[in-house]
Amino acid sequence: TKEGKALYMHCLPADITGVSCKEGEVADSVFDRYRVPLYKEASHKPYVIAAMIFLSKFKNPSDTLMGLLDAENKRIR
Repeated sequence: TKEGKALYMHCLPADITGVSCKEGEVADSVFDRYRVPLYKEASHKPYVIAAMIFLSKFKNPSDTLMGLLDAENKRIR
């Protein structure tokens, strides 16, 4: 990295050296330095997975979504 200023990103879980294992994929100091952006990035993971599943299940996903919007079904809270 240029002058050690690169932003470390990972979708988690990560093997952290000295924390979760002896020789991990990231040093604990790097993980701690970027903890907030790492957790923000990782929080998107379930939505990306859900979108991938949705896209694989429907032939015309945009039509399916529009149909759901047009149905005006109330969401359960």
